[in-house]
Formats: sequence, C-alpha cells, structure tokens
Amino acid sequence: MTAVLNYSLFRDKIDSISSAQTRKIVSSRDFDQYQLIDVRQPGEYAKGHLPGALLIPLGDLAARAAELDDDKQTIVYCRSGVRSKTACQILTRLGFDQVLNLKGGITSYNGEQVEGGVDAGLEFFIDHDFDSAYEMAFTMEAGLKNFYLVLADEVETDEERQTLIKLSQFEDGHMTLLRKKFGEVYFDSESTIIEGGIDVEEMLSYFGDQLFSRQRIFQLAMKLEAQAFDLYSRLARKHQGEDTESFYQAMAADEHKHLVRISKKLDNLL
Repeated sequence: MTAVLNYSLFRDKIDSISSAQTRKIVSSRDFDQYQLIDVRQPGEYAKGHLPGALLIPLGDLAARAAELDDDKQTIVYCRSGVRSKTACQILTRLGFDQVLNLKGGITSYNGEQVEGGVDAGLEFFIDHDFDSAYEMAFTMEAGLKNFYLVLADEVETDEERQTLIKLSQFEDGHMTLLRKKFGEVYFDSESTIIEGGIDVEEMLSYFGDQLFSRQRIFQLAMKLEAQAFDLYSRLARKHQGEDTESFYQAMAADEHKHLVRISKKLDNLL
C-alpha cells in the first residue's frame, strides 16, 4: 500500500525570501551555488518559469527529493507561495536545512521568466543532424550573432545599431572561448536557429517594430539568454551521468553569466 503524506501535519516555521532577494541571488551567484525548484504543475511551468528552475510538482516532491542537492541553498516557488510553503516543510522534514520559500510565488517575481515545457527546444537537437553537443551549441551561438546583425541592418538609429553590434560581439567572444576549449567545428553559417531553440524569422515576425529601442533590444537579449540558460540547464539534467552532462553544465554557466551581464546593462539604461 502506498503511503500518503498528510500535509496538514507540516507546521514547522519556514524562512521566506522576497522577489527582490531572489533576484539578487540569481543575478549575483554562479548558478551551481543554489537550486530553484518549481512545485507547480507542468502546464503552469510551460506558461512561464524562472530560468534554470527544476520542475517537481508538489505531489512528486517526496519521491523525487533525491534529485536535489541538500548542500545547496534551495529556493522553492509556486504560483502564490502556498504550495511552495508546504514543499519547504516537506524538504525540511527530509533533512534539507537551507530551504527558502519565495514569498508571493512567481506572480510576485519581477525578474526574467522563460516559457516552454521541460522538453521545449529539445526538438531542434532531434530534428537537426548535429555530430556533437559542441556543434549544436556553436551553431546556436552563431545563429544568435547573425540574428543581432540582421536586426542591426533594420534599425534606424546609429545608437540602436551599435547596441546590436555589441551584442553580436558578445556571441563572437563566446564562440572564441568555445574554440579554445574544444577546437574548430563545422557549422552551417546560414542556420536560422538561435540560442534557446528559436528561429530567426519567427523572432523577427513576432517582435517586429517592438525591437527598435535600446531598452527593448536589451530586454530581447535577456529573454534569449534566459531561454538559453534554461535550455542548457534542462539538457544537463536530461543527460545526467553521461559524458555530455559537464558540457551542458558549462554552457549553462556561461549563459547565466551573459544573462547577468546584460541585466546590469539594462538596469544602467533604466
């Protein structure tokens, strides 16, 4: 007979953390120094979640707690903070001693969010014939660089153009680091796939004239970096224990740094 947890028994006091405090943690620490747990349902997660968050619905948490690192600071959230409070109590009872509840849930969070289910974007790596994880990642970096350059040809002011060129140079820098680590790689220079598994033409069609201000350009760049960080985090979890896990972990760490860097530029602009 399967044991059923009686959630009404969980009355332990738990520590809460505000949206601003959460944003400070995710923007100032390396992503492997903490873990974000989303305890909502898959449909809620797909509509929007914090980049890099691991989805474990509340009902599955006790059974899947072994997937978590009890040595890391753990931030748990749901829609409004009710389910996550119970989740924190469950984790505390299971021996986790660095558990924080995001007060007000994701509805109160004022940082970057990304869309898509647990497997969102992975279809690009199934449909396309990449010889290695490195080739896939390099192609996506090159695709984002090309996307920024396409936009640079479309904008009207020199200030916007220079912003987009600077963003494309960020991707050049990342590609250079990848070459130093892994050597040269063949990639399709005309590929329209960019970071996060998004198509260039799709992005141009979707955003249109909304892009043409420095603020909106940086907001788009943050969205793309957040999607890429989230995607590589999910890939690392999907390939846990395999040779490619460390590669995806490294890519997630790099994208997290890009996201923080662009976030600071946007904050300075505002």
